Amino acid sequence: MQQSNFDSLSNEWWNDDGPLKLLHSMNQTRMLFIQERILNRYKSFNCLESVFKKKSILDLGCGGGILSESLAKKGAKVTSCDTSNALIKVAKKRAADQNLKINYKACSIDFFKKNSIKFDIIISLEVIEHVKDYKVFLSEIRSCLNKNGLIILSTINRNLISYFTTIFMAEKVLKLVPTGTHDWNKYITPDEITKLYEQYKFKLDKKVGLFPIPCGKNFKWIRTSRISSNYILSIIN
Repeated sequence: MQQSNFDSLSNEWWNDDGPLKLLHSMNQTRMLFIQERILNRYKSFNCLESVFKKKSILDLGCGGGILSESLAKKGAKVTSCDTSNALIKVAKKRAADQNLKINYKACSIDFFKKNSIKFDIIISLEVIEHVKDYKVFLSEIRSCLNKNGLIILSTINRNLISYFTTIFMAEKVLKLVPTGTHDWNKYITPDEITKLYEQYKFKLDKKVGLFPIPCGKNFKWIRTSRISSNYILSIIN
């Protein structure tokens, strides 16, 4: 999806029954994975709140702030960025209305790399399949990660199942997401991510598949050991 398409969705971003309903429905399941892996990575802390007080987090490609708000409400120190000025404007207003302390910036990961700004935890959800060059994107994330850090990524696998579910069904048949949201050729397999990070001596922490089940007017997502289409994984250094 082009940047202009994301900009055009800014007024619909927080409509959980609108064109981004699938994104909203994934948040709870992804948050469970995120909290689990953060606690596992920083076992010396006795609780999640203690981790959040000490560790810095970057929500990379934050959109209108779905994940950022969830983290901030749990006490996390979050810096959130997106290249869409329209979405950052929406996110800032929501944060101000709820008195949430989230450091929103309209920029890309390149800004932090150029300014030598690093984070303990970098999370990027449903973003990598939209970037121009995923290898450059992953390399820039690596450059912005502190030692003993944690990277969490969610995206879509590249196979026939993902084409059928995310493009043919979700876009063309059921109209669950706007047409043109996804480009199958930009989908990335888990192995492509982990093999690239292995070059930097990073290693896979955990990976699970995400599977949607119809629930009322929306979807409930469950974690599966089999990665067919959507998935989330964590990387450590």
